[in-house]
Amino acid sequence: MNDGPVTSRLLAVDVGNSRVKFGMFDLASIVDGLPELVDSLAAAPDGPMPWEEIRGWLGESDSFPPHGIVAGSNPLVRDVVAEDWPSGWPAPRVLTDSSCLDLDVQLDHPDQVGIDRLLNAVAVRRLAAAQRAAIIVDSGTATTVDLVDATGGFGGGAILPGFGLLAQSLHRYTALLPLVTLEQLGVGPPPVIGQDTTTAIKSGLFFGQLGAVRELVREMSGSVGGGQVDLFLTGGGGPLLATALAEARFVPHLGLCGLAEVARSAVRGDSP
Repeated sequence: MNDGPVTSRLLAVDVGNSRVKFGMFDLASIVDGLPELVDSLAAAPDGPMPWEEIRGWLGESDSFPPHGIVAGSNPLVRDVVAEDWPSGWPAPRVLTDSSCLDLDVQLDHPDQVGIDRLLNAVAVRRLAAAQRAAIIVDSGTATTVDLVDATGGFGGGAILPGFGLLAQSLHRYTALLPLVTLEQLGVGPPPVIGQDTTTAIKSGLFFGQLGAVRELVREMSGSVGGGQVDLFLTGGGGPLLATALAEARFVPHLGLCGLAEVARSAVRGDSP
């Protein structure tokens, strides 16, 4: 980490394609094996960054600014966030690829894997049961389904369009189909038989995504010998999928938690 006033606070920024997520962590407080997330918010990647609101999180201790760490699947906006970092705060550490992580990436080209997927794996290593494989479903702009093996290594996975991309494709490439947003999908499974165009789209989006995820989880679970596998959900569509996947644990802000764990490991001196 960068030199500066001694503080256990960390501002982590996970830069995605549709949202920039900010999380303030207390590295000295551990909850469920990970640094405690104290405050969080999200902003649009093409809008102003909410630095004033984040300064408000610090309260009277603003004279001791947090350390910072930034990563994400949107490199252009990631670099803008790092360059726009509040003056007077220690410059953030910017993670760009797998070489920045203490993670066994068991792929031919580790540097080509999205760091957002790897950060999820870093966090899940702290959450999964010992000596048990885990599968991570991250439902965002794209949905990723990734395997972390029983040794904690990242084994790869699958990428498919998320709820938003599927809905936008139906709307953009047809003459009459309306756009159905994630918010319109609601908080639980829609009727499987739609009685009008909009409800038919809702059914197709939800059960199509759910079916794809279930099949990928089934196949990946079988690939590790059929033993018990921990299933984790995260991302904007995670709460909706969780309503139909009772065996899954929903963990909001999993990527931010991975960033915080990387920073905590660096403080302890046991990561790159």
